[in-house]
Amino acid sequence: MSLLNDEQRKAAAAAVEGGLLAEGEYAGHITEVSAWKEGASLVWKFDLEGHSLWDWTPLSSAGIWRTKARFAELGVELDADGSAFVGMPVKVTVEVGENTQNGEPRNTVTAIARGEGKFAEPVTDPDADLPF
Repeated sequence: MSLLNDEQRKAAAAAVEGGLLAEGEYAGHITEVSAWKEGASLVWKFDLEGHSLWDWTPLSSAGIWRTKARFAELGVELDADGSAFVGMPVKVTVEVGENTQNGEPRNTVTAIARGEGKFAEPVTDPDADLPF
């Protein structure tokens, strides 16, 4: 009998030192898209096979083409709000790179494509309405 259950084996196979995802393509869904730093960029948050990961696209004149390309890759019009993306199935290509601020290894999103299947239901926090 295996010491690890199916979920543990899957997590161990995908794990690399430091809790990073191994390089590769992952299926998942978008959990949030929102403006960051007073509208300087959009932050894209993903759930990739149980791992949380984020990416960003700029809104500056020099980089807004990346945001336009992301919308097009996902088949969403430019006038959409964040809710148009939440739950969308995606395929995300991840690499292990270096954090330029501290030299530590980090995951980097290198490509995103719309995935197959239905939108995932948003995860709600059952304790969110508690006053404490």
